[in-house]
Amino acid sequence: MVLTERIPLVADEAGGLRVEGTRVYLEDLLDAYEGGLSPEEMVLAYPSLSLADVYAVLAWALRHPEEVAAYRERAKRAAQEAEERVRVYFPKALLARLGRA
Repeated sequence: MVLTERIPLVADEAGGLRVEGTRVYLEDLLDAYEGGLSPEEMVLAYPSLSLADVYAVLAWALRHPEEVAAYRERAKRAAQEAEERVRVYFPKALLARLGRA
C-alpha cells in the first residue's frame, strides 16, 4: 500500500504560501507554533482553518526545515523590499519617530 497525502498549501500571486481555502499564511502558523500555540488553539485563533490542515502543514514544515527556512528568508526579503519601495512616500518626521529614518 502506498500512502500519499496532499499538503494543503497554495501559492498566491505574490509567491506567499497560504493554507488552501483560507487567507492564513504559512508564516502565521509557524509563528503561532513557535509562540507556543497548540494546533487546537490555532484553529480557535483562525476559524477558517481545519484542525486536520493545521496538523498537515505543521507536519510538512517539521519534515522540511530547509525549505521552510528558504521560504521565510524569501518572504523576509520581499517584505524589506516592499518597505523600501514605499518608504519614499512617508514623511521624514514620521520615519524619525519610528526610528527608521
